[in-house]
Amino acid sequence: MRPNIPFPIGRVQDPEAPLQRLRYALILLAVVILAGALGYHVLSNLNTLDSFYMAITTLFTVGFRELGDVNARSKIFTIFYLIIGLGVATYAISNLTALLLEGDLRGYIMERRMQKRLDELEDHVIVCGFGKMGFQAAWELKKAGVPFVIIEQDDTKGRSPRFAGELILHGNAMDDLVLERAGVRKAKGLITALTTDADNVLVTLTVKQIRPDLPVVARSAKLGTERQLRAAGADHIVSPYEIGGRRMAGLLLQPEMMNFFDIVLQQEQFELGLERITISGGSPLVGQTLREARLRHATGSLLVGLVHPGAGLRFNPSGDERFQAGDELLVMGPADALATLTRLAREGAPIR
Repeated sequence: MRPNIPFPIGRVQDPEAPLQRLRYALILLAVVILAGALGYHVLSNLNTLDSFYMAITTLFTVGFRELGDVNARSKIFTIFYLIIGLGVATYAISNLTALLLEGDLRGYIMERRMQKRLDELEDHVIVCGFGKMGFQAAWELKKAGVPFVIIEQDDTKGRSPRFAGELILHGNAMDDLVLERAGVRKAKGLITALTTDADNVLVTLTVKQIRPDLPVVARSAKLGTERQLRAAGADHIVSPYEIGGRRMAGLLLQPEMMNFFDIVLQQEQFELGLERITISGGSPLVGQTLREARLRHATGSLLVGLVHPGAGLRFNPSGDERFQAGDELLVMGPADALATLTRLAREGAPIR
């Protein structure tokens, strides 16, 4: 049974290489046949049709019968014509066979199809590295319905059935050509989860040279490398060992709090989410107090914190707080409630 694998995109090279080789071989074959026809026309006194007939039947060793004058010159010409022509014909036929039977044509079609999907992508996330951390990051993106592209140098990775049909670009994430092909100019974020911190620093530097405004989340394997990642331009740094250690201690010191965050984050089990929503200038919330807005009654979401422009985060704000344009709301609730509040914070209908 054929395994269900994703459609990986080949390394950065000419995607039309198989067809290009076949095209060159066919052109060379046509030149040899044309030269053979011209030779038989001159040496054997044949017309155009008979000249091409002799050139083709001789080249492919069919040899029904010889036409025209058979003399010493035509015999010598036929010998050299067969030596050169058979090599060219064999080369052309082998390229055609590889294209049709050995998967080159299928790979070419898949390559073009995946490239078309890449060209149409926008507002996606690029995941550099498909190890354990990159795998989990890509899985979370897939569950959230966010389009993404995986860049992985190891051709053997990316065969999980979970990612069947996803875009996997095999190449070096530190290569700007690979990043360009992954759509870095149209992406909304990048995650670099390569094995070493040095590689993550180089990826961050390369990305920031192309897109200085692109948010970058970088993996830090060793303590003390955060400074280099910050200097390279990483917007967020994640240390799996530090996070893991905090969680292990938290499960013993504050298990109820950790269980609460699990409920919030595991949206596949509970219809509950935590989001940060910005109030636009055209929102009917602008100018209203928290008490007047009655967000819980109007949207079903719970306001956890409020950030006024230029100020810090204020947890559990009072009802007298007044909303301003540019405020950021930290809210919790079901997905539909958060979607309702998001529309309201942009330019929704006035709250009744």
